[in-house]
Amino acid sequence: MKNWVKIALSILMVLAGVGISWMLVKTKPKAAQKPRSATLPVVEVISASKSDYAVRISSQGEVLPGRRTSLAAEVSGRVIWVSPKFEVGERFEEDEILVEIDRADYEAAEIMAASELATAVLNLEQERARSEQAKRDWDALGGGGKASELVLRKPQLESATKRVDAAQAALDKTKRDLSRTKVRAPYACQIKATFTEKGSSLVAGAPVADLFSRDFELRLPVSLEDFRFIDMTSTVDVTFMARFGGDEITWKGRLLRTEGQVDRGSQSVFLVAGIAPVEPDTAAAKFLVPGLFLQAELTGKTLSAVYTLPRRAFYGKDRILVVNTDKTTELRQVMVIRTERDEVVVGKGIGEGELVAISPVPNVIDGMSVKINREPGNNGENDGETGLSD
Repeated sequence: MKNWVKIALSILMVLAGVGISWMLVKTKPKAAQKPRSATLPVVEVISASKSDYAVRISSQGEVLPGRRTSLAAEVSGRVIWVSPKFEVGERFEEDEILVEIDRADYEAAEIMAASELATAVLNLEQERARSEQAKRDWDALGGGGKASELVLRKPQLESATKRVDAAQAALDKTKRDLSRTKVRAPYACQIKATFTEKGSSLVAGAPVADLFSRDFELRLPVSLEDFRFIDMTSTVDVTFMARFGGDEITWKGRLLRTEGQVDRGSQSVFLVAGIAPVEPDTAAAKFLVPGLFLQAELTGKTLSAVYTLPRRAFYGKDRILVVNTDKTTELRQVMVIRTERDEVVVGKGIGEGELVAISPVPNVIDGMSVKINREPGNNGENDGETGLSD
């Protein structure tokens, strides 16, 4: 009996404990729950601003001499002298002598031509005297009327005059031939190859040397898209660059002309630019030789009152994300004038001071609310708002 009482009391105590615990749980005050706020995408923006934009066009090309000449002998003869500098790579100034041909025969020909000219002049003077005498005789005999050309010896006089002209032309040719025994540089040049030496015989037309000028040009291919930004009616400056180890050397130049046709394979236009003279004994002069490959940057047209935006601001080729004043997005198509490697020039489609997103927004749609974060240094400080837009 006592055991049953103990068991019953134990059960009652357990049930009482459970009941009390249940009551405590039921009567415990509930913690207030804060409403969950939506997380807005953060976009980095810049303020659109008009400015002038100077187009720069990149190209590349090989250094070529402005002129190349295969210098040939103009008279025949034995080479009696060559310049000590008559070697590949040596430089000559304009009119400087490269080689000399034996002039003895040409000096003799000049003397003979001078003698023949003197004889022809004497014969002409005699014929003039005969013609004047014939007229006097005609007048003295009272022949009346006008004397005929035969009477006045006009045919003989014309023949004597032509013989003088021919003798003068022959003398002039002997003088030219005599001067041509000295083979001279036609312009300031450098020797590419030589084809004769002292003691060798040359005939007229035989090659003496291959030369190239010391003014240099480059053929620069540009796309048709780039070509429309080049004003051929004005001066177009060009900067040339090359790297040698860790050093960069630059040259200045100017656009000279176009080749006047489009390459069918590449659909490019070839421009020809000249390199300005450089100071001697400098690195620029040392490395400026035919065959050198140079990068080139041309100064194109200046575009007035345009917007320049980073390429990362674009969705596709011509759409940008504008953030309106109520911090909602608007995908907008703009008129792209030119696309560079890192930036795009826009003409129409945005307004002065409008905010353009330059950071990507995944799954963006029109009217999406965003949080604005201005690009550092672009029209003010960061926008500190963090909640939903009003």
